[in-house]
Amino acid sequence: MRYDFSDEQQAFRSSVRRLFERRAEPARLRSLWDTDTGRDPQLWADLSGTGAASLIVPEEFGGVGGTEVDLCAVLEEAGRACVPDALLEALLIGPSLIAEAGSEEQRARWLPAIASGELRVTVALGGTPVVPDAHVSDLVLLERDGEVQAYARDELDLTRVHSMDPSRRLFRVAAHDGAGEALPGGGAALAGARTRQYAGSAAVLIGLSEELLHRSVEYARTRHQFDRPIGSFQAVKHQLAQATSLVSLAGRAVRAALYFVATDDERAEESALLARICAVEAEFEANRVALQTHGGIGFTWEHDLQMWLKRGKALEQAHGGHREPARRAGAVAVEGKVSA
Repeated sequence: MRYDFSDEQQAFRSSVRRLFERRAEPARLRSLWDTDTGRDPQLWADLSGTGAASLIVPEEFGGVGGTEVDLCAVLEEAGRACVPDALLEALLIGPSLIAEAGSEEQRARWLPAIASGELRVTVALGGTPVVPDAHVSDLVLLERDGEVQAYARDELDLTRVHSMDPSRRLFRVAAHDGAGEALPGGGAALAGARTRQYAGSAAVLIGLSEELLHRSVEYARTRHQFDRPIGSFQAVKHQLAQATSLVSLAGRAVRAALYFVATDDERAEESALLARICAVEAEFEANRVALQTHGGIGFTWEHDLQMWLKRGKALEQAHGGHREPARRAGAVAVEGKVSA
């Protein structure tokens, strides 16, 4: 089975990468840390202009009617560029939930605005205590007691939760009395939303891991000890090779999972769980090797590498971390759903 990207998808990836190189280069991201929102509205506007916001939205609501595979490039490139915005929630989980679980009136009200980039959505599943980017999102979808409730931003009180990653914007939310409206099919759509969350978050981790390794290899080529580049030392080469192998294999698992999700394959859930587990383990190793290769300097505030190191550690714990996907994968195996 073929999981490679088409020529059109590769061209789209290139355009997204160029956008992030312009709008999310490290100096610009650092400049946002001390702003009120920590976000660059122009980045979101430009990304919407590429069509990324409309990829998952059905054509009848002004979208492209694409699939999770089409969005894989955006998620991987977001991880590679260390983009701080909650794009997984805004581009994949939120629009998919509304399309699957919303009423006709809700879909007609929200999906065209999402496709145009006018309306931004974020999501918190599984009783997660914090919501990413709630402060810049027009619509917040929360899982509550096995259902999905939708809130406008002004229907919520937000309390900032600080992270070791200064680019992260996380909030505890409290709904006003009588606020919000339920998505009628929310309960039935939650399993699919979690599956997309596992596969999509794994794609972000793959892009981030690849950038960690790229920066480490470049540093190993130029950093000299004993009149030799440190990349020539066997101990360094072996660690980089091991991490590269893990990231490469995990990347294949992620793309397979997104393909199964996009085609509504019966293996979608188990593939997404395994992809998330593999991606977390690969990122953990890439993170460790990057820090070792840089000799610790990469974690200093002045060095740009610390942005990827901290983001990686934060995302290891997000979206169920490692334990919850492993628990779910074990349950699927016990129930006899794992393919031979």
